[in-house]
Amino acid sequence: MKPGIMKRSTLIYIAAAFAAGAAAGCMKPLRVVPVEFKSADDVFTDSARAELFINNAYTDLPADVANSYNWLDGNAMLASATDEAIHVSTNKTSPSAAQRMSAGNWNPSNMRYWRASDGAGEIGSWLKFGGYHGNRKANTALTHLHKLPTTSSERFRNRMRGEALFIRALHHWFLFQRWGGIPIVDRSFEASDDVLLPRNSVQSVVNFIVQQCDEAIPLLPSEPYTEPTEVGRADRGSCMALKAKVLLYAASPLFNRAGTDSLTSMMNADPNRWALAAKAAQDVVDLNWYTLYKPTANGQRNYQEFFTAWGAGTTNREFIFGRLRGPNRDTENDNFPAGFTNAKGGTCPSQDMVDAYEMEDGTVFSWTNPTQAKDPYLKRDPRFYASIIYNGAKYAKFANKTNYTFQTFTGGENATGNAKTETSYYLNKFMDYTNANPAQGTGSAYHNWHYFRYAEVLLNLAEAANEAGGPAYTTPGANSPLTAVAALDLVRARVGMPDVATSFARRGLVLNQENLREFIRNERRVELAFEDQRYFDVRRWMIIEQLPKFIRGCVITKQADGSFTYNPDVQVETKVFETKHYFFPIPQTEVNRNPNMKQNPQW
Repeated sequence: MKPGIMKRSTLIYIAAAFAAGAAAGCMKPLRVVPVEFKSADDVFTDSARAELFINNAYTDLPADVANSYNWLDGNAMLASATDEAIHVSTNKTSPSAAQRMSAGNWNPSNMRYWRASDGAGEIGSWLKFGGYHGNRKANTALTHLHKLPTTSSERFRNRMRGEALFIRALHHWFLFQRWGGIPIVDRSFEASDDVLLPRNSVQSVVNFIVQQCDEAIPLLPSEPYTEPTEVGRADRGSCMALKAKVLLYAASPLFNRAGTDSLTSMMNADPNRWALAAKAAQDVVDLNWYTLYKPTANGQRNYQEFFTAWGAGTTNREFIFGRLRGPNRDTENDNFPAGFTNAKGGTCPSQDMVDAYEMEDGTVFSWTNPTQAKDPYLKRDPRFYASIIYNGAKYAKFANKTNYTFQTFTGGENATGNAKTETSYYLNKFMDYTNANPAQGTGSAYHNWHYFRYAEVLLNLAEAANEAGGPAYTTPGANSPLTAVAALDLVRARVGMPDVATSFARRGLVLNQENLREFIRNERRVELAFEDQRYFDVRRWMIIEQLPKFIRGCVITKQADGSFTYNPDVQVETKVFETKHYFFPIPQTEVNRNPNMKQNPQW
């Protein structure tokens, strides 16, 4: 890939008018008049209007719930419904969606999931924000795009159709990820049509998403977008990354197993599904469009700044597809630590999450190691410092304070008030408190949510390749074949962590499939922390029932000599998991109106 390609600057993504909210200055979000209020002929016989319609079709994805990454009701993150974190709110009387999910206090009728209404019983994204509402727009486009004027270039016509196919596949993916087998809706319905569709099997849904991606790939340009009006749209890489992800899920134990219910399993266990997933991820690598974000020699800085690395002159070739928007401070507002004016608390990482970060030499952190236990935040994986605010963390500038040191010990400045953390930690990942200052309501930063990034593709490849044939497996016929180990080494090298072989040697481990499997799972946990991955990963691996039933926090006590003692085994939140929680419940409103809609097991 040529230098400078995939540059994403302020002007580029504003001009692209990718989605609602990507506005700056006098620019306003593009909102095309829905086709139900304007005839299809009026829209799709005009190239500009058709393109605006496609623009609008992007605005029903989950990241459009809010500018903040705290999308759940109660302004929480999905991470707080997992073992990654708990949600702390200044409102102590109304539990957030994450808290209700953690407590098992949700069912098909009583759960509001998003902080904005999804219009469908408030469960997940059945209709809106990654559901059938956005899918309908894609179907409408695919029904009428043949009406585009012949004066439109073939490239434009193909691109429009390719984008619509991807959007349709993506909405089916979000539904599948939560509910398993769902009704495949691949056409626009007329008023006289029978819309009481049954659910399709897991196998059918996977095949459909893959087929949509395969159909879209050759329609989309063979080079990365560089024109201001195109950068940020779905491209070939977006389709290939989605295909790789759905095949990874299809190969995982939750789906790749024998069963009696085709709505929740493939009905058979086929190890070849791992090879298919590995090939799909390898295809993204072979596209040669992407590389990990590492503009400096500082691994912590490279990782931390990836999530805010946008604006004029910025090149971010790790980004594959996501929600581009203008600068704001909403995510900082929702997760602002105690000890400051306007503190919210928000997403507070668990001790379990903190302990998952390795030592900087690639060995495992352990509280049974006296040296490590005495100073538990010393010499850890650089991603720890980029992601977690801990007791003693120092910042040259943090919001409205300079040369600031965090005090999360009992009685410390950041451990008092309604917003205080219950774990002794606050979230640092995604944040830019140097430029965004919630305490005074000033400043802003870029927060562009990525649905797919290259590091995840490499981790998908590592997992699938290891399961397909072990640590040395490579995809037959690949242009730039990567083994599971080589893919992991790339991810770890970006932050300055030792390679796999060195890490295993220092731990005294044999490099085999089983040991590498556990290593990969922890690498995903750390690299993709708080990115809406862990919730689904522990389910597709079917290991959630093996995890602790409660979230641990750490009580830190300051001694008279200024040193600290740590109790890392304080239970701060119980996590309830029942077998039914492998899948979301179908909203009761949908079950009531459609007699063909089968509810998920045990709901």
